Amino acid sequence: MERWLVFALTAALFWGGNAVLVKLVVGREYMGLEGSRANLFVGLGILATMLIYDRLSPVPFVAAKLPVYSLAFVVGIIWALGNIFAFEAVRAGGKMSQVVPIYNTNTLIAVALVVLLLKEIPAGADLVRVIIGAILITVGAILVS
Repeated sequence: MERWLVFALTAALFWGGNAVLVKLVVGREYMGLEGSRANLFVGLGILATMLIYDRLSPVPFVAAKLPVYSLAFVVGIIWALGNIFAFEAVRAGGKMSQVVPIYNTNTLIAVALVVLLLKEIPAGADLVRVIIGAILITVGAILVS
């Protein structure tokens, strides 16, 4: 199995487990923590994890990369906004079994943007798999909503 695929599947395992914890923390029928407070502590957990990760694989800070660091910071803001809305969907009564497939239609948005903006167009059989996968994601989101 290719290394990137192992990493991607491991990410899926962590994010899948994350959905259960989100429901326990912010779901009104469980702990019911306010979304803003929950996201603050999620952010602190992310910061702590990333500080450790950065120290385990130290790379010298290069000021010339400031535009890249700035763009990475924007990535964090966009991720945080998505997380805020996902938490609010759960707090508003959404069932994780429905919320997760719906917000994971982000795959469609990501694929479309990567193809349009970065010109990363799959070739041959990969193109067919991407199109079929996109259709299945869309159908799945419609079925659970």
